[in-house]
Amino acid sequence: MSQVVLITGCSTGIGRDLTQRLTQAGYTVVATARKIETLDSLQAALKLPLDVTQSESIRHAVDCVIERFGRIDVLVNNAGYAIRGAIEEVPVEQAQQMFDANVFGVMRMIQAVVPHMRQQKTGRIINISSIVGKLVTPANGTYSSTKFALEAMSDALRLELIPFGIQVVLVEPGSI
Repeated sequence: MSQVVLITGCSTGIGRDLTQRLTQAGYTVVATARKIETLDSLQAALKLPLDVTQSESIRHAVDCVIERFGRIDVLVNNAGYAIRGAIEEVPVEQAQQMFDANVFGVMRMIQAVVPHMRQQKTGRIINISSIVGKLVTPANGTYSSTKFALEAMSDALRLELIPFGIQVVLVEPGSI
């Protein structure tokens, strides 16, 4: 059996494209999205509803993958979104919701998947960040803050998990 890859945020963009490319390359891809109907035309081994801001949704998705395939070899944390605007103008509540998806959603996914990877004694976590996690531009401060946080989280996680055979990769694409 090929490697089992769980990808969050497959409705559009990077997640959708990655699902198509990995499926064509022979990986067993589990595509997820908050709205499952957005995955209708997407080819994947398994399609699941998943909201990274909801712990129960995460537990259900991870349990389904383990039940069906027995393991998760690769976790791609791709789900997230941007709110742009001057920091003084972005409502704090909206920034908190973005942090919940972009940072704490990644943390929830890691906490749900890593125990399985530790049992396997192998795995790879790929966190999709952004170049704005290194270079801030005006009207992008709140979004950049989430990506700076993801950068720090990935650096720490890499050191924490390498003794268990689990690799952590941070991808920082430019504008998509």
